Formats: sequence, C-alpha cells, structure tokens
Amino acid sequence: MTAGTLGDYYLHMLKRIKYVSRFAMPFRESELEELGAKAAEKNKDLEITGVLITSGGLFYQVLEGPQEAVDEIFGYIRADKRHTDLVVLGIEEDITQRLFPDWSMKTVNLDAEAHVRLLPLKVLMEAVFEQQQHIDKMMWAIDRGLRQEFSSMK
Repeated sequence: MTAGTLGDYYLHMLKRIKYVSRFAMPFRESELEELGAKAAEKNKDLEITGVLITSGGLFYQVLEGPQEAVDEIFGYIRADKRHTDLVVLGIEEDITQRLFPDWSMKTVNLDAEAHVRLLPLKVLMEAVFEQQQHIDKMMWAIDRGLRQEFSSMK
C-alpha cells in the first residue's frame, strides 16, 4: 500500500459499540420517537448507522461508523443525563462491514410494538441488563474481599 492508500484505509476503518442502559426518567412514546429522529439526523452527518431499541425502561443501542465519530457520539451518550447504569456489551474495532448500513438510527420502541415476534428480544434485553448487574455486584464483592484480605499485608 502506498502512503495515500494507507491513509484512505484508516479513514474507512469502522467501529461498533453495543450497550444497554436504564432510563434515568420516564419517557413518553413521542419523546422516544423524537430522540430517535434527532439521533438519525445527527448520525447521517457523521456517517454513523445503527439501531436504538427501547423496552421496559431500557435502551439497547448499536452504533457503527468511523471510529472517531462513534467515540464522539458514545461520549455524548455516556454524559447524557437521560441514561443511567450504562453497560457496554461489546466494542468491535477495525470492522469492515456494517450490520445496519441503511439505518442512520432505526428506532424501535418494543413497548409500543404489539408484534409477538418481538417478545423474545424484549425478554433478552432485560435479562442481559440484569445479568450485567449481577456481574458488577460480584466484581465489587471480589474487589472488596481482595482489598480487605491484602490490606493487612505489607
């Protein structure tokens, strides 16, 4: 690769982040639709694609696009007061293909969708979030136990 093509290669490196978080406050259906529409508009400019799924007070989102743009948007999400208990489920760097190439941000409110095929997705979102909370509690207990055990040793 020449210097020019190497630079072009890195410009087109993609990143994908998947996360789940809890609503910090209740949302009306219209507010969730507006949130998705604004995200889609901003993401188009940044060449970000993905999906935002809401259910039972939880957000599940997949963001994918240029690495710097994904990091920028995810930084805003982490600081957004509408999210609490954010858990990163996966980060994939240097991906070559998008999962959602045609969606600047497809927004699906599972609480508003009555389709029975979506029920497993709703249950899975809740289970993933609850499992991560259990893991966090176990890690806290391990850290605390280690700190207590080894604090007396010098």
